[in-house]
Amino acid sequence: MSLSIGYLTPKQLQIWEYKRAGLQEASIARELQVSRQTIHKALGIAHLKIAESLEETARINKIKIQTVNPMKGYLLGYSPHFKTKTLITFSTKNGIQVWYKHEGDCKNCDQLQECKEALIAEAKERNLNVAEDCLPSEYAEKLFEAITGGRE
Repeated sequence: MSLSIGYLTPKQLQIWEYKRAGLQEASIARELQVSRQTIHKALGIAHLKIAESLEETARINKIKIQTVNPMKGYLLGYSPHFKTKTLITFSTKNGIQVWYKHEGDCKNCDQLQECKEALIAEAKERNLNVAEDCLPSEYAEKLFEAITGGRE
């Protein structure tokens, strides 16, 4: 297992994604032809592993942890080094990503398209409607507010 997928097995990742998409445990169990208890146990393990991977990423990056939400796949923190708020996300498409709040010069950045694609993938995977016609720094602000429910 790797940190980039939160140390989850493929089955745990699938169950977590179904749950995050809004399916009830009983529905997931029917879909996968297992008991609801199996799904409940797998989700508990997945949430623990996701929390551990988010927290490990924060420690590696020297980020002070404020809030961890493994069910939604994010950690809010603060980077003393960069003196800014930080969001660490976990998703099936992007794996673990560290995002630093800053005023970027997106128009002159050589990673403009790469950032935008990662942000769009993050929004689509989370079923969030965020306009795609803005710069990544603006898009990130809206997306992160939607992911955290405005808790940043």
